[in-house]
Amino acid sequence: MKAHLLHNPKAGDQEHSEAALMKKISDQQIKCTYSSAKKNWCREISPDTDFVIIAGGDGTIRKVILEFLSGKAGERRYPLALLPMGTANNISRSLHVTGEEEDIIASWHKHHIQPFDIGTIAGFHEEMFFLESFGFGIFPVLMEAMKQLEEPDEPEEKIKLALVMLHDIIDNYHAQECKLEIDGVDYSGHYLMAEIMNIRSIGPGLNLNGDANVGDGEMEIVLLGEDKRKSFSAYIKDRIASSAHKDYDLPVIKGKNIRISWGDEHAHIDDELIRSRDGKSYIVSILKRELEFLVPA
Repeated sequence: MKAHLLHNPKAGDQEHSEAALMKKISDQQIKCTYSSAKKNWCREISPDTDFVIIAGGDGTIRKVILEFLSGKAGERRYPLALLPMGTANNISRSLHVTGEEEDIIASWHKHHIQPFDIGTIAGFHEEMFFLESFGFGIFPVLMEAMKQLEEPDEPEEKIKLALVMLHDIIDNYHAQECKLEIDGVDYSGHYLMAEIMNIRSIGPGLNLNGDANVGDGEMEIVLLGEDKRKSFSAYIKDRIASSAHKDYDLPVIKGKNIRISWGDEHAHIDDELIRSRDGKSYIVSILKRELEFLVPA
């Protein structure tokens, strides 16, 4: 097997250094070349590479995949393997890629291929893509608040801080008018949150979409209305006290073609905070070029 490792050198500690990772991979009889995901790696992947490894968090995964989608890394679609090294690792957990790095690397010899949908958004100055979710309301408000703080170094403390802040946001955020059409059916209303999701979890590792199938050609639209404010607040309070990744049952609607507008400017695409224009409609659909991930058999 021949692989190419794209690595975020700022992720993790000394055990996640270039040298340490390359040794763990070679110990599994995988021939591997290396590039930093922080640099211009697009022309460094050999055409005879069997698969590409992305070592980093959700942000690194998104950055690498956008380069592939843009064509900057060539037209070939490589299967992707993940070594999760971020804070929440929502994408990796949704693909059930968890555990010790040595075990994950060993699983690549006996894997299966998992298709992974890519969401596209029309309505911005250019076509936009998302892997995790596109949404409005409390989560972009949380992202904006976290940018104003000096975050802790430890992932567990960073997640706890985000949960504490989210709890306060839930209690104080005013529900916004959302015009929402899913496959021709109107679901408009006033919500604290509207998330168009492809994976199980969002933000600080919150499992809000437990039945997600990342490669079924549909998105899940997760809505938080005023009637769920108190129970969702209680759920977050419980998560602050416990590190367990418990699911929370919110209304979920599956769909392929979504039109949405939101009442204020708070919006995000994956881990990127964006501004939405009041009343501006966005059209979301599935890109007809899904990704392929190596996942444990």
